[in-house]
Amino acid sequence: MKRLFSLVKAFWNLFPGIKGKLGFSIILVFVIIAIFGSSIAPYKKNNIAFESWLAPSGKHWLGTDSYGQDVLSQMIYGTQTSLLVGIVAGFITTVIGILVGLVAGYKGGWIGGGLMRIVDLFLIIPTLALMIILASFLPSMGVMSTILIIGLLSWLYMARSIRSQTMSERESGYVEAARMAGMSDIEIMFREIMPNIIPVILANLVLVTTQAVLAEAGLSFLGLGDPTAVSWGTILSLAHANNAIMFNAWWWLLPPGLAIAGLCFGFILIGNGILDRYQSTRGNAAL
Repeated sequence: MKRLFSLVKAFWNLFPGIKGKLGFSIILVFVIIAIFGSSIAPYKKNNIAFESWLAPSGKHWLGTDSYGQDVLSQMIYGTQTSLLVGIVAGFITTVIGILVGLVAGYKGGWIGGGLMRIVDLFLIIPTLALMIILASFLPSMGVMSTILIIGLLSWLYMARSIRSQTMSERESGYVEAARMAGMSDIEIMFREIMPNIIPVILANLVLVTTQAVLAEAGLSFLGLGDPTAVSWGTILSLAHANNAIMFNAWWWLLPPGLAIAGLCFGFILIGNGILDRYQSTRGNAAL
């Protein structure tokens, strides 16, 4: 437990501004709900033992849906899936974006140009539409399939951002000194340049994680997610399919939408906090 508190404190201290701290607090709440969801949820997942369309009450804080399931319990279990997809898909996206961006920005020439033309080619196609097409052709859509589809198709803008920053850094004196010291291109890219663009990488990481959460919700809402998993997107999809609006069942529609917005807002605040700290550091260095 001490290590856990130390880790939380270390992350808290990363963000000196109010925006970063607020964003971290929001994400921490969702992470706690995801980790301890099975213990926090008042009822078991997919429990249909209750009456349908019950309004919020002391027994069911967010009412029940048309299947007789407790909406609050479904929301808590959905946090686990939505957060897992967002974090893992965001990590995959970040790895690919860093590799492509660093190589394209540092090497330049036909290698960098070729990589950017590939990026430009994929940018012509709407990412969500491409995800829908790929999901439609897969024999089954599990959580891992969703993660891979989102992660492998969301790195394009991140690669361009990191390429631009790398092109700026490769002209710096420390890079020239590393070349004269006999360091290889790989060593220069990952040991010299990458540590100096960590704030840009982190800012992009929270952005792509936000996009992954939204993409998962979009795919699940369209019925292309994992049918066996509970996520905020599937809750919205079922509410729409069962005409929750006609039954005035706002408690089935609003909570998943607000949860998606809240999680994304938390990540955006963290990204803004990172950029504020980066700009402040650069400004102090310039002085």
